[in-house]
Amino acid sequence: MNRSVEIGLFFSRIMIGLIFVLHGWSKFEGGISGTVGFFESIGIPGFLASVVAIVELAGGAAMILGLGTRVFAALFIAVMAGALLTAKAGAPFLNGTELDYMLLAGSLTLLFTGSRFLAVDHLFSRQGNARQNVSA
Repeated sequence: MNRSVEIGLFFSRIMIGLIFVLHGWSKFEGGISGTVGFFESIGIPGFLASVVAIVELAGGAAMILGLGTRVFAALFIAVMAGALLTAKAGAPFLNGTELDYMLLAGSLTLLFTGSRFLAVDHLFSRQGNARQNVSA
């Protein structure tokens, strides 16, 4: 992949990670019970509130670092699809779901492309490649 594409993916990875960190944090802020109650009020098992919050918070932080980018992108896709099919069902696109669809699209992009620029994963793959070349 060329350098300018990698830099573009880097900025997407950072922003997507930051948004998920903030949304995950907000679910824990003041206690997770409010989020559990909301989930239950729309027919989602309450324990999934903690699962979603952890995926968003830890996954967002990992995304910013470039650690497990594709894995967390896949988890974000599941979270966003779940939100769109439940909490956001019937909401208008403008002033309703446009951010959710953008996060879904950005996560799909990172799932298919990854993001190696300034990514922890890329450091590990370089070390692994260097070890393979030395032993060959």
